[in-house]
Amino acid sequence: MKSPPPDRRAPRRAGRVSAELTYWLAMSDFGTIRRLPRGAIYLEFPGLGKRKRRIWTMRVGDDATIPFTEETARRVLEGVRHAVARGRDLDEAIAIFLPYNAPENLIRSKLDGWIAVKRAEVEAGDRSPTYVSELERYVRRGGHFSFWDDISIHGIMYASLEDWSLWLARRGLSPKTRWNVIGAFRSFTGWLVRRGELTELPRDWPWPKVPEPSPRVLVAAAQNTLLDAIPERDRGIFLAMARMGIRPGEAVAITPADLADGWITVHRARKGKRLTDPVRSTKTGRPKRLPVPEDLLEWIAANVDPAARLRGEPLFKNPRTGKPWAATSLRRVWEKACAEIGAPPISIYEGTKHSFATDAMLRGVPERALQAYLGHADVRSTRRYARLADQALVDVIRRRP
Repeated sequence: MKSPPPDRRAPRRAGRVSAELTYWLAMSDFGTIRRLPRGAIYLEFPGLGKRKRRIWTMRVGDDATIPFTEETARRVLEGVRHAVARGRDLDEAIAIFLPYNAPENLIRSKLDGWIAVKRAEVEAGDRSPTYVSELERYVRRGGHFSFWDDISIHGIMYASLEDWSLWLARRGLSPKTRWNVIGAFRSFTGWLVRRGELTELPRDWPWPKVPEPSPRVLVAAAQNTLLDAIPERDRGIFLAMARMGIRPGEAVAITPADLADGWITVHRARKGKRLTDPVRSTKTGRPKRLPVPEDLLEWIAANVDPAARLRGEPLFKNPRTGKPWAATSLRRVWEKACAEIGAPPISIYEGTKHSFATDAMLRGVPERALQAYLGHADVRSTRRYARLADQALVDVIRRRP
């Protein structure tokens, strides 16, 4: 008779328990229960240098505390050890047991840690430097988050959020800007929940009513007229954005190695508008392989040195500097072409990507196919182009006589 197969789960389970037990034992002497000569009990934890971190009371309500007994001190000590053993900062572990309005629980004391995480995400290429710079502007002293300076993280509720939204409006912020600021704060509170510092968030948030944007777009003939007004040596990157519907940050990151057999693989993007900003994955994190239109292939054949593939240079270089295009340089060339043909103001993004997608909808390209082509993670991002096509928000551009 065959013996039963060995239980392969047992060793892993035992190993996991052993690792957790080892980690827990390493914290077994972290912190001490102390007693003063007069009988008062407190907890003491190691600090920086000779500084010690002490707790004298335990929270029993929103703002109420009670002095320690031997039993409560022991339980709080175990709780702090457990939190630190699981990776919590000591101040965060202690804050669990302090009054809600203690300095360690104030929103202002948590914002520095959140911003530090966002900066680390920039270094890792997961966030745009521009986005984090905007967050830093919100959280600085006197910024849009300063309403919360003296408020505990446990005071985040619908009433206080609504008061804050009205406070932002009195500051003169538009509904769209208020939406962005509240969205950033929502990200911060979600971070607190994920870290276990908050148990839940308000179900409802006072989102401002933001009018749906109505970007200006160009019909195909008008877009062609504008592209023709751009000097030949500059035109390649604008052709790529207008004919392939790619973002400016993606276009500047394309290299000759990404071009093969008439197709371009878009898998990187510059995370910001400056030349020094890092080049990382695309906005969605997913690469896309797109066919190259004939006029762009002709421009590449005439203007790109084949040896650039070996040198690792960008496919589209600023011919004046020999370096990748900066956002300001792209804008200057685009605005000069608009002025030359007497076009009304329209941004690069509207005149290329938005116009490309709207024209595709007008030509009857299926929604899902366009979503896949543009690399939209959410089909709702694609549907706005259908609304633009329905409203026929187009600018017909004519050359000056």
